[in-house]
This record gives sequence, structure tokens and C-alpha cells, in this order.
Amino acid sequence: MARQSGFYGWKLLAVFWTILFANFAFPLYGASVVNTYMAEALHWDRTQLGTAAAIYQLMIGVPAPLVAVLISKRGVRFTATIGCWVVVAGALLMSSVVHTSLQVDLVYGLMIGLGAMTGGVLVSQTGINRWFARYKGLAITLVHTGGTFGGFVAARALDKVIRASNGNWRAGWWMMAGLSTICAVVSMLFVRERPSDVGQFPDGIAPAEVTGSSAAEPAQANARAEGVYKTSEDWTFGAALRTPAIWMILVSLLGFSAGYPLYLAHGNAHLRDLGYTPAQAASSISIMLLSALFGTLLFATIADRIEPRLTWAAASIVFAVGMVLALNASGSAGLYLYAVLLGGSFGVCFSAMMVLPANYYGVSGYPPVISFMMMIGTTVGSLGAIVAGMVFDRVHTYTPVFYGVAGLSVMSSLVLLVMRPAQKRAAALAEAGVEPEEA
Repeated sequence: MARQSGFYGWKLLAVFWTILFANFAFPLYGASVVNTYMAEALHWDRTQLGTAAAIYQLMIGVPAPLVAVLISKRGVRFTATIGCWVVVAGALLMSSVVHTSLQVDLVYGLMIGLGAMTGGVLVSQTGINRWFARYKGLAITLVHTGGTFGGFVAARALDKVIRASNGNWRAGWWMMAGLSTICAVVSMLFVRERPSDVGQFPDGIAPAEVTGSSAAEPAQANARAEGVYKTSEDWTFGAALRTPAIWMILVSLLGFSAGYPLYLAHGNAHLRDLGYTPAQAASSISIMLLSALFGTLLFATIADRIEPRLTWAAASIVFAVGMVLALNASGSAGLYLYAVLLGGSFGVCFSAMMVLPANYYGVSGYPPVISFMMMIGTTVGSLGAIVAGMVFDRVHTYTPVFYGVAGLSVMSSLVLLVMRPAQKRAAALAEAGVEPEEA
């Protein structure tokens, strides 16, 4: 096989990394800091704080199937650009108009959540999945580091901007409006749909000059030889739904999908309850997000060598430990130990969730399958944020919720250990209504 020089896929990865860094990570992770200042200024209780975060979580997942359709009909560039402009509009409204909890729910929760979803993970991962085959796991995971690194930068940067503005939380939204504007322009100028649009091939590797062979086949053989299953066929969404694997993945994502958004919504306030200063709380959240970046990078190095479900299973146990330690974090060690465990394990868990559907269901099956999973995961996350706020307002502690998330994470690990890759033949027979022994 001949490798093409100047493969655009790596440049495109940098473009999507930038979009995830600014347009997705800052509204998602930075709001943990900004909204805590906002809640204090507007005299909100924890239920109101959790509700805004919950609506946001819903919007970065529930519309995912519609975003997948938009990508299919109008393309990756159009979808990413529209999403960025929606975040710009929402951030400007947050910085100048919003005053009530209802307005925050509508603008931050619905509008900015939808914009971050449309110009965020799904569009980036779908675009990258089209450009890479042999290096699929590495590329999908690397682009995801834009979100995790953005979260680390966002928490510290926004806290400093707000404190420099004498506690004016609106200054944080002005900053986010500017960043998303940059992302919209970058998307319009540099996003390309497929390798064929610029005369290239996936991975920058031209097809082998052997009759009946293709670049995908050696990549597939190499992946299997290294112990990572990657399908060489594309799936329909209906066929994917008939495999046990997709439902086992859904069960497996419940723990971290509930716990991480819950902690993003309440973690800053929880740490202040434990006696830490706002700066210490923001620093702890930043360490958690930085650890998520390292967890993502760790997964990137092994994604195409070790079966992702196994690393996900191990990370789920670590996530459970992190949730328990976060409950009573005390002293300098306590402030950062839970953050390292919780963030690092989330980086692995989320990355594995994004890679497994690509490995099991192929290029065409990936957008509907991953959007379905994101819809379920973010719904669980939004419920976790609301329930945590309600529980705290009633019993003045997060203990039942934190332990519940830890239990879900342990269950996730057990499910992943017994899960097996999706099999195309069995799913096709089921879709046709044919019993395996009849074939």
C-alpha cells in the first residue's frame, strides 16, 4: 500500500479538537464554576442549580438522533458551524439578558445545550470516523482530548475571569461567546466531509493494488491480530438493536453517565460545604478535568491494542472508588485524590464508550448507535443532577446519591466483563426473522 503525503485527516482532527475545546468543553465544564457564582448572586437553592444543569445534560444527548439526521442530510461542516453559532447567541444572552431561573433554564439549558450538542462530540466523532480505519481508536480518542483539556482550562480560566470582574459571573459568558465565534469561523473554513472530497483515502493509505482487496481489509486483519475486534462491515441501526452488545453497553454507561454530570453540577458547591474556599474548589474540579485528559490519553495509547471493554471495566471500579472518596474529601490529599481517580477513570470510560460502537457497528452504523447511547447517557446524567439537588435539600447530604452512583459503576464493570462483540450474522438473521439453525 502507498501512504499519501499530507493526509488531511490529521489536520481535520486538530480542527475538531479546537471545536471540542472551546464550543463544547467551556459551556459544559466551565458552567460548573460560572453557575455556582450565579446561584449565589441570584440566591438559588441546590434544586434550582441542579435543574439548570440537568436540562443542559438532556440537550447534549436527547437531540442526538436528530443531529445525526442533520449530519446525514446537510453534512458535518454545516452541522458543526450551526452548533457553534447557537452557542454564541446563547452566551450573549446569558451575558446580558438573563436574570431569572426560568431564563437560565431556557437559555443555558435548552439553547446552549443544543448548540454544544450540535457543534460538539457527535459531529466531531462522526467526522473523524469517516477519515480513519486502521487508526480509528487512536483518532477518536485524541479528538476527545480537546473536550477534556478544555474542561481543565475552562474551570480555572473562568474562575479567574469572574474574580477579576469582582465576582461578575456574566464575564464568563462573554469569554465563551468569543471562543465559540472562533470555532464557527474555523468550522466554516477548514472542515471537510470525507477523504474522497480531497482525493484521499482513510488513514491516508491508498487501496492495495491487489484484486478484491482494500485498505480496510489489512487494517481489519491487523486489529484482530492485536486483540481488538473491529468489524469490517457496516450495520443498520435496526440490526444493531438486535444484538445483546448494544444493550450491555447502555447498562455499562449508567454509572459514569450519572456520576460525572452530577459532580460537575454539585461538586463545586459540595466542596465549599466541606469548608474549602471557592478557589480551592475550582482548583479541585480543574484537577479532576485534567485527570480526565490523562485518562483519555492513556486510553488512546491502548485503544487499538487492548479490547476497550476491558479497560472500561477496570476504569468503572476506579470511578466507584472516586465517588466514595469525594463524599468526605478532607485535607489537601482528600481534595485532589478523589479528583485524580474520578477524572482519570471518566476519561477512560467515556473514550471507551465512544470507540466501542465504531469497532462493533462500522462507519454507517456509528452515528445512529452513538447518538442513541448519548441520548440515554445524558438523560441519566440530567436525572442524576436533579435527584442530587433534591436529596440534598431534603436530607442535607449527598451520601445516598454518591453511594448509588458507586454501586452502578461496580455493576457496569461486571456487565462489561461478560459482554462479547456484536455479530453481524446473528443480527441479520434476527432482523429477517430467521432462526440461526435455519440458515
